[in-house]
Amino acid sequence: MNQHPALNHDTRLHRLSVVMIVKNEAKNLELSLPALHGWIDELIVLDSGSTDHGRQLVEDAGGKWYENLNWPGFGKQRQIAQSFATGEWILALDADEVVTEELKHSILAAIQQPPAQTVFGIKRLDCIFGHQIDNAFWPVKAHWRLYPKSYQYNDNLVHESVVLTDAITKTLSGFLLHQTAPTPKFWLEKRLDYAKAWAIDRDQRGKTVGIFGVFFHTFWAFIKQYFIDGRFLMGKYGFVYALLFTQYTFNKYAILYDLKHNRAEQTFQDSLKLTHTLKPVDQTEKKSTVSLVMIAKNESKHLAACLDTVYDLVDEIIILDSGSTDNTRTIAEQYGAKWYVNTDWQGFGLQRQLAQSYATKEYVIVLDPDERLDQSLRESIVNVLKQPVQHDKVFTFARVNQFCGVEVQKRFWYSDKLARLYANESFKYSSLEVHESLDQKNVPSVRLAGYLAHLTNDDLHHFLVKNIRYSHDWASDKYKHGKKVGFFSSILRAIFSFIREYIIRGDFIGGAYGYLLAMASMGYTLDKYLMLWQMNKETKQ
Repeated sequence: MNQHPALNHDTRLHRLSVVMIVKNEAKNLELSLPALHGWIDELIVLDSGSTDHGRQLVEDAGGKWYENLNWPGFGKQRQIAQSFATGEWILALDADEVVTEELKHSILAAIQQPPAQTVFGIKRLDCIFGHQIDNAFWPVKAHWRLYPKSYQYNDNLVHESVVLTDAITKTLSGFLLHQTAPTPKFWLEKRLDYAKAWAIDRDQRGKTVGIFGVFFHTFWAFIKQYFIDGRFLMGKYGFVYALLFTQYTFNKYAILYDLKHNRAEQTFQDSLKLTHTLKPVDQTEKKSTVSLVMIAKNESKHLAACLDTVYDLVDEIIILDSGSTDNTRTIAEQYGAKWYVNTDWQGFGLQRQLAQSYATKEYVIVLDPDERLDQSLRESIVNVLKQPVQHDKVFTFARVNQFCGVEVQKRFWYSDKLARLYANESFKYSSLEVHESLDQKNVPSVRLAGYLAHLTNDDLHHFLVKNIRYSHDWASDKYKHGKKVGFFSSILRAIFSFIREYIIRGDFIGGAYGYLLAMASMGYTLDKYLMLWQMNKETKQ
């Protein structure tokens, strides 16, 4: 008989073990564990590296805590967790799933029979940000979660399921309440991890997808989630979930496409070769001095290639680091850079302001480590420096973005115009946490001839990770400043962002990666406005 007060104390012919795998799930465990109190025989939890107080919660609930830090994928992790169970019946749960009272009684009735070949499905109602987005009266998919210990999960890295060989399947009455995510950021980050794991798994199995396949799967995901699965009945949050799941589906197939077609490494190697073709620029008539100002963190891959295109034009190099753990500093010091550190990150704008405060020369050039000056732009910069410092204008660089190694937005159609050369005493960056820009004080901009190459990302997943971070930073900054946004305006802004990227900025010329960039940009816009909308909603509540 179990001695812990949180476990079942009644004599039972066939014991029930609840099996979970977790990592930093304390907040969800606070919801799910109370629903198991007093009626399960064993609680097995396998952790993969938690740093929160989940273990204490599990042990307080009478559970046994195990660890496996060598992550093998979801399927095999569940197999390992189940190997610790001693009950004849297994109830596989996630930490974010809450057993309802009706389901509890269905489970207790089911386990009275000897475990043989019957595997029970459990219907699950999804909730997002605390709002239910599945209708209990609509057909709901059953997940195979209650089964004899002789059955187990497959080896899938993600989207794992119980192997039903020779099984008789039945569905229990009652529901699991699936608390998918407390916030948009949590949902996006978790699902992006799933998308990457899924794509790698399918790639290793030899699965491929074309760009039309990416489009079709994305389109079908929305139709299925919103209409077939009945989420049109669940108001705004049903629509939000359909959109977010559609974005997740796009991410899965887009990352799979990128695994086969990515050109970022080749473009990076080409950029290294290009630096060797740059020619010295005559600076004998220089009348103004200039500081190169950069912010950086773990930029050892790109920093040298960037500095090779600019170090001979500037009078000092200022680099403000925010916590590098690679050899970025060693590389910087090889170019004579002055190295400063500020790990109290308060956003890009304030970090750039602080970096500029260390500059001592008349002009400032702002570059990021993943940017490169071409020969024409180098010469244009020196031509500006051949004149006394100008306080009545700023100078912009035309930036050409290399997305996954592809110049999607062709320079003859569109390029970013960024104010990057300006008088040190007269101008500085805004304080925005993200999408910071120079406060030009209404002075005119003069575009310099030449181009600034921008190697935006190593792969699509890297780009999407940054998008989530930037969208949350943007939403948090706007929320702090009292900005409000409506639900429908958030959707319209996302749609317009796709039109702007794909048509106005010419992503359609960039082929498959043009479509991927436009879709990712639409997702980013949707995410940042939904985050702000949800923050506003939580404040009202």
